[in-house]
Formats: sequence, C-alpha cells, structure tokens
Amino acid sequence: MEPSIYDLLKDQESLLGNNVDPYSYVSPSAYDTAWLAMVPDSNTPTQPMFVECFNWILDNQKEQGFWGDVDKRGLPTIETLPATIACMIALDKWNEGSNKQDKGLSFLEANLEKLLTQHSESFSRWFVIVFPSMMALLSSVGLGFKFSDRSKLPLMNLSYNRAQILQREEIFDENHYIPLASCLEALPPSSYDHVDIIKNLNSDGSLYQSPSATAQAFMATGNADCLTYLQSVVHRCPQGG
Repeated sequence: MEPSIYDLLKDQESLLGNNVDPYSYVSPSAYDTAWLAMVPDSNTPTQPMFVECFNWILDNQKEQGFWGDVDKRGLPTIETLPATIACMIALDKWNEGSNKQDKGLSFLEANLEKLLTQHSESFSRWFVIVFPSMMALLSSVGLGFKFSDRSKLPLMNLSYNRAQILQREEIFDENHYIPLASCLEALPPSSYDHVDIIKNLNSDGSLYQSPSATAQAFMATGNADCLTYLQSVVHRCPQGG
C-alpha cells in the first residue's frame, strides 16, 4: 500500500521532539493534495501539472460530500472543512466536477455549524490560520454558501484570532517552531515577497516541509527547487492522496 502525503508528513514528529504535537500544524493529505492539484502545468497552463493529484480529488469524495478523514466513529473531522473547500476550489479552477462541487457545498451547509460548535474550544493553530482564508477564497470563486446564524460567532472568533496571529507574528519568524510561512497558501500575497520565500526554503526545496505552502511558493516564484520537492512528494505518493 502506497503511503499517503499525510503519512509521510507524520514522520516529522521524530524531528520535532516528543513534546511537540505534529497534528497541531500538519495539514491533512486531502488539503495538501488539493493544493498540488491547483498547480498549473508549465507548458500547458490550462491543465494541472500533477494530474494524479487532480484525479485523486475526482475519485475520493466521500458519499456525504466531503474530502478528508473520519474519526473513530466514522464521522468527518474538523479538518474536512478546509480540505473540502480546497478540493472544490481545485475542481473549479480546472472547470470540472460541478456535481462534486455541489455535493461539497451541501456538506458544508449541513455540517459547518455542528463541526465548528463541537470544536470551538480546541481549534488548532493551523485551522485558525487556514480556515478563514479558505472560506474567503471559496467566496471569491463564486462558490459561497449560506451558513446559519449560530455559525457566525465561531467564524467571527476564528477570523479575529487569525488576525491577531498575523498581526503579532512575522511571516518568517524564527522564534516560532512553525512560522506562518508554513501556511503560505492561506496568507495575503501582500504579506510576503519572492525574495523572502526563496531565502527561507529548506534544503529539500520545500517551505517548512509543507506541500500546500510549497505549492503556493512555486506558483508565486516558479522556483525550480520548489518544483523538485513537489515532484518528490507526488513520486512517493503516486495516487495523489
């Protein structure tokens, strides 16, 4: 059985020490796969570069309409919210899977309030940074949806907490074990420049070993080292997810 992108990222735990929870910032594989699927082919920009990642999205939507993992009870995790949005955006970018996008919207409408309420006291740092951005990106491509009044307060709190983090921390902050740049895809493009991205790449060409952040870094800079890293991730996970 081929390892998933998530399985490979979990190996970072040994590098971070026993007192650091890698799940507090490592993004689920469906989310990373979606960002790799958004990267356009250098020779044919109207097509995805990593077709296997895009095909994974087409083939792996759950019956309930989401992408991502389930918990021990078989229920969607909180991480399925940004993962589902990212997959929908990838489908929209390549103008495919409108029925899958509709199913994704139905899932979000039916489950947003419940998942946000259940996890309102335990949002991970990664989720706080990423989810408000993904909601805004979904709306910007015309895939916004109606959410209940009871969803508004946790969404407002998430946006406030995200704004506080962005105001308090530098994008490439060496004082934080996982800098904001590890979520580059969820940050305003005006908050960083190409020089800083390239200067802070890891020796393997990644941006903090984050496939999603590195995908955004490559789309922003066209850096060959970023591409090499992304190709290596896809090579190790040939089925995309």
